[in-house]
Amino acid sequence: MQILITGRHVEVTPALRRYIEVRMKRVERFEAKLGDVQVILGVEKYRHTAEVILTLNGVAVQAKASTKEMYASIDEVLDKIGRQISRQKDKRRSRKAAPAALLPLAPRATRPSPRSLGVRLVRTALRQLTLEEAIERLDAQAGAWLVFQDAASERLQVLHRSAGGAIELIDPSPSIP
Repeated sequence: MQILITGRHVEVTPALRRYIEVRMKRVERFEAKLGDVQVILGVEKYRHTAEVILTLNGVAVQAKASTKEMYASIDEVLDKIGRQISRQKDKRRSRKAAPAALLPLAPRATRPSPRSLGVRLVRTALRQLTLEEAIERLDAQAGAWLVFQDAASERLQVLHRSAGGAIELIDPSPSIP
């Protein structure tokens, strides 16, 4: 984090610079990713203003304070910035999902395994075929099925030969125009 201090109608003395740097270290206690910090000090008649502009996790944070004394203005503006940073961190924290350990356990529905239902499980890799190649591989007998990955669209496709000998193409995930 780099602090850039600008004075408008006021000289930025080493004491002011040191005071701002010490106060900014207190803002760092929030453990936030602060970018460059710009502090603008100004004097107009009897009004001393302090303005701070910084980026916090990509969000611009800005505050301005005006009092009769420069040190009081700096204190006030850095307190405002501290509250804004705290608020931003709370927002980010509340938007995150609650840890699984804190969530109540829902009763799980028991799913029967394929073997308990008398189903034989076959694991095989899908072949990437064109539609023409898939039609050639489909058996000539009625009721034959072929599951493949279409080479053009890379989507799952199913070919089926009906009882009448017609070939049907089943697209489980059709694209919506």
